[in-house]
Amino acid sequence: MKGEMNEMENGGMKGHEKMGGMKGMKGKGKMEGGCKGHGKGMKGMGKGHHGMHGMEEPKKEYAYVREVETGFDETVARVKEELKKEGFGVLSEVRVDQLFKEKLDLDMEPYVILGACNPKFSSELIGIDINSGTFLPCNLVVYVKDRKTYVSLLLPTMAMSITGNDELLEVAAKVEEILGDIVKRI
Repeated sequence: MKGEMNEMENGGMKGHEKMGGMKGMKGKGKMEGGCKGHGKGMKGMGKGHHGMHGMEEPKKEYAYVREVETGFDETVARVKEELKKEGFGVLSEVRVDQLFKEKLDLDMEPYVILGACNPKFSSELIGIDINSGTFLPCNLVVYVKDRKTYVSLLLPTMAMSITGNDELLEVAAKVEEILGDIVKRI
């Protein structure tokens, strides 16, 4: 075990190339290096050491997205109204399209991120694990793409699943049900 630990402290494990921190990262999610004898990149890497060679893990759904009949401004107003009815407040509102225009001189269709929070559920989460506040607030996005308006919800259970804490997941499931119903009503 001590020999293995020393090998890990030196930046790798037997049979693997040393990655050296962020070195080896290039472009969009590609990774150079990897396991000797298996080429470059992470394609086909599943859970565990090697995964199933030549097969990619299925994508996991992380958001609920719904096209709506109303325009952007009306949709934003309706989302806020429905959140309020369910005891959620909007703690943040980021107009991404305006920010990109101001900072990058980039034109894009309307896009807003609404950070929604329910004090009851938030206090439950923080009571279970004080660091769960890093997952707050819940994000809903209203945007226009190809002249159609959409509402998107980051699934709280998907975000919280990385904790491995069943108590947190139970609260996240309650929140997800309420927020999902709101998106369906818009």
